Amino acid sequence: VDRFLAVSSAREVAPLIAGLHERGEAVRTGELDRFRNRLAGLDERQLEAVEALTKGIVAKLLHDPTVGLKDAAGTAKGERLAESLRDLFDL
Repeated sequence: VDRFLAVSSAREVAPLIAGLHERGEAVRTGELDRFRNRLAGLDERQLEAVEALTKGIVAKLLHDPTVGLKDAAGTAKGERLAESLRDLFDL
């Protein structure tokens, strides 16, 4: 029963987590587009490094909130965290 509840709760927050990661990716790509002219002088290897670096930063920033939300899913704290993420990130 506990395992079922944990899996069920994780499924409830999955769309919110996906939205959070999509938002992070949109910000990341938007900033890269904004700086595209400044990056024009970089070769392909350097551009790949910039891509990997920015993806890594976004992943690390979103990791703890994602884990925290998953861990708290199905509880009152989880509801508060989910609502906060929706408000803070306009999800």
